[in-house]
Amino acid sequence: MLARAGWRCQACRVRRRLDVHHVVKRSQGGSDFDLDLLVALCRWCHDQTDAPYERGRLVVTALGAGQFTFEVVQQAARGTSPAPVPIFAHAGKTDTRDVVRGPDWTTVNGQSDAP
Repeated sequence: MLARAGWRCQACRVRRRLDVHHVVKRSQGGSDFDLDLLVALCRWCHDQTDAPYERGRLVVTALGAGQFTFEVVQQAARGTSPAPVPIFAHAGKTDTRDVVRGPDWTTVNGQSDAP
């Protein structure tokens, strides 16, 4: 699985301290053996998959055949606008697209790792 990812984080492409992230958590029926639902993430990106939505959470969606989309989703506290979301600051990402998901949701840096 890590070799398939080229020994890089599939979200930000860095080559350091990789973790295997279960797109479907094991506690929710995810498997260690379904490679289409396992993605290589660096520690920073992996930590963002469980970050509070107020801070910005990395949401990974499996497309099949080892391909994934990555979005940083943020939900503002009631009555406030979303705070700036760190966009893979550790890797210097510059490809940014803002997409609004309803009045309180913002998705930043939606991208696919597809060729």
